[in-house]
Amino acid sequence: MPVYRNSVKYLPNEGGRHNGGRRMVVLVPDQDLDAVNFGRAIHSLAVSRFMDVLLVTAVHNRESELASRRRLATIRALVRDFDYEVETQVVWNRSWIGALRDLTRPDDVLLYPPEMNVRKGLRSQEPLGDAIQRQLNLTARPMPGFYQKSRPDVKHFLVMIGYWVVILGILAGFFVLESDVTTVATGWISQMLLILLMVVEIGTIYLWTVLTG
Repeated sequence: MPVYRNSVKYLPNEGGRHNGGRRMVVLVPDQDLDAVNFGRAIHSLAVSRFMDVLLVTAVHNRESELASRRRLATIRALVRDFDYEVETQVVWNRSWIGALRDLTRPDDVLLYPPEMNVRKGLRSQEPLGDAIQRQLNLTARPMPGFYQKSRPDVKHFLVMIGYWVVILGILAGFFVLESDVTTVATGWISQMLLILLMVVEIGTIYLWTVLTG
């Protein structure tokens, strides 16, 4: 996974406040936003908490990368201050959790847009903040009001269709098998085979549900 890093310390921190290496990791999704107010909000938090700043964007194509670099450069210019370091990272990854897994440290504080959702398994989504706390066990604090609420994309809709197509296929397949059993066997043998097929059918559906989250 390529990671593009640009670390900038605008002035020597001689006489400045020592922050002990703690960082405020700010997630910057690939969306347009009010960079001025966003930068001011980050600057205010960084100064009050004596923390360095890491601006992170996750991308998955060249067009997004170029736009994200320009956006980060603008925000970085607004956030810079004598008292802390400012870093930016553009990570090639479709998943925010995957992008952050190798970048974050246990003492980092993450600032995230609560309007964003991430995929949880195949069939559902969850708020980005919940996913960060559940999978990365990091302190995550929302920065509301700067981004639009994420919407389910076409890909997720198609994945959902695929999930239910498989479920219906399992039901149809076992229905045919159970019908065949009633024609080739009778009595207690037929009953035992039907029960066995029903158990296997339920187990198959359960396994598919577990595998797809």
